[in-house]
Amino acid sequence: MPVYYKTVRWVSVFFVLISVLFTSCQTEQPYVPKDQKLIILGFDGVDPGWMMKWMNEGKLPNLQKLKQTGYYHELGSTIPPQSPVAWSSFATGTNPGGHGIFDFLKRHTDSYLPDIATTDLQPPELTLGLFQSESAHGIPTRGGVSFWKVAADSGVRATLLTIPYSFPPEDVSPGRMLSGLGTPDIRGTNSTFTYMATDLTPDELAEPVAGGRLVKINEINGQIAAYIDALINPKTKERTQIPINFGVRDDGTVELRLDDETTLIKAGSWSEWMPFHVKITPFMTVTGICRFFLFSTKPEFRIYVTPLCLDPANPYMPFAFPTEFSRELFEKVGYFKTVGWLYDTSALNGEYLSDSQWIEDMKFLTAERDRIFYSELDRRDWDLFIGVFTDTDRAAHMFYRYLDTQHPLYDPVEATQYGDALEWTYRHMDRFVGEVIDKYVDEKTTLIVMSDHGFHSYRRSFNTNTWLAQNGYLFFKGMEDLLSGQDIPEELYPEGDFFPEVVWSKTKAYSLGTGQIYFNLRGRESRGIVRPGEEYTDLLDEISEKLMKLRDPSNGELVFKNIYKGKEVYNGPFVEIAPDLQLGFAEGYRTSKETMLGGITPELITSNLGKWSGDHSASAVEETSGVLFCNRQITKENPEIIDFAPTVMDFFGIHKLPEMEGASFFGTNAR
Repeated sequence: MPVYYKTVRWVSVFFVLISVLFTSCQTEQPYVPKDQKLIILGFDGVDPGWMMKWMNEGKLPNLQKLKQTGYYHELGSTIPPQSPVAWSSFATGTNPGGHGIFDFLKRHTDSYLPDIATTDLQPPELTLGLFQSESAHGIPTRGGVSFWKVAADSGVRATLLTIPYSFPPEDVSPGRMLSGLGTPDIRGTNSTFTYMATDLTPDELAEPVAGGRLVKINEINGQIAAYIDALINPKTKERTQIPINFGVRDDGTVELRLDDETTLIKAGSWSEWMPFHVKITPFMTVTGICRFFLFSTKPEFRIYVTPLCLDPANPYMPFAFPTEFSRELFEKVGYFKTVGWLYDTSALNGEYLSDSQWIEDMKFLTAERDRIFYSELDRRDWDLFIGVFTDTDRAAHMFYRYLDTQHPLYDPVEATQYGDALEWTYRHMDRFVGEVIDKYVDEKTTLIVMSDHGFHSYRRSFNTNTWLAQNGYLFFKGMEDLLSGQDIPEELYPEGDFFPEVVWSKTKAYSLGTGQIYFNLRGRESRGIVRPGEEYTDLLDEISEKLMKLRDPSNGELVFKNIYKGKEVYNGPFVEIAPDLQLGFAEGYRTSKETMLGGITPELITSNLGKWSGDHSASAVEETSGVLFCNRQITKENPEIIDFAPTVMDFFGIHKLPEMEGASFFGTNAR
């Protein structure tokens, strides 16, 4: 044999051996169970008051039994008691000053503009404008280190399902992770629905829709051709579109054609999940899924399209670890909604879905979660299992108006029809906990059931920037002409978001987000005027004292339960970006939607006439605890959500990180 062929042969053998060795190294090792297993079931926003009420009425028998035979206590939340903050503290074992998440929104000190606080997105990179060289992916903004990452690196095999604000997923080898709240839709937004109709007016089309898009369509001889906006093309920087066609049949059904898929749908019903494709380049195609709800075909055609979801079988950006885990789930349970904001509250709040339609969808999506959780519990190849449901939170946000007879939208007739929506989610929680106990909990398994915060009615909206302006702390154009002590005329208030007409050279304080006040601090804000030191400290005291005394003119009630000074309640590497004051609202009150984006309205306090009728995002933490159950005794007094990280570390005998605060629920070691 010629030398050349011998060389080629041995080179080939060499690469085959390397390939075999590499593959064997990558092969998942057989699971060797640890002596003890830990299951943590989270139910976002479960309130101790409602839980105890329905428990005492005999509606939650499994939780009642767990309380009697094990342990129950209220669980302390975070300041503020809202999901991105609380779940970040759950993950890292630090206060917000340790992980840097203080609200859904953050502000830029150079521009004073808001931004999403929890995640940044990186679009895909293309080589030669044709070939995808790097996939789209999330960029974490949360600081600190999650306890599941520490545990995985220490050999704990974890299965982590839909934990809020766990996007992007982390490498938890040898375990698995499916991201939850925070996972975007294919457009790169938190969750954007589409409403199409033949009767949309120019005025309706011109008005922005929170969390959604309106599309006017035209029917010609029973046929409708339209487009749904999808992701931004990374090459052209223009938004792509998905063609969709509707054919109205004589019997009133509609043939829906999306890409190569066709299905029939009738008025008053939901479609199944439908896949679609978006061609970015000749060599790159993005796939996704969506569902439809057909309202009517005559006299007007109206249809709702869910947010466009990442395709679990072929995700545009990874939302699971390993990436193929989402495909494994698809192969076991079918298509499932992947957007982190699972339940479309914007469509209900905007009245594009009715109460009954939304509840039907909620139950459908919760059943999807059930199937995913059971499929992974059944594998039993985990030491640590965490799964979190969010229906308990979303139903409370949307249906508190039927539980609180003092709410402006309370309707006794509709309350008899839809007033049990929240109770249904608590009953589901009880059923799920009972089934997990029966099937997966033995003498070597510890079960913890928890929620991250409680809930309150949201009857009245407080316009924080309006109060700051009326009290001389925020200044906008036109105020220079007012006499000392003169009220600001209604027509002088500027319209719009993002601090319209604000004169920063005369402004001491401003508000963004769900309950944060920031000072226009010299050396921190780009146009700061408040001097650090005595002036700053005096301003903290002055504003806090005034707000604590503030009463609602309509009923005489105090608006605030507490006002927290950032430097007193937060500590850690991110304390410099913390709000200077964090509002702690009393029962019934919340920041207005206008304040969240820097709006300044003429009215100081207004009635909440939106279906988003329950809240907690800037409530006083002292009145907004979550719940904590366990099938064994917890020895720690006054447990808090910040204790979960050291508890899991302690459970598996791992030294907790120095920055992790709190203490183990079980107190078995002092790591």
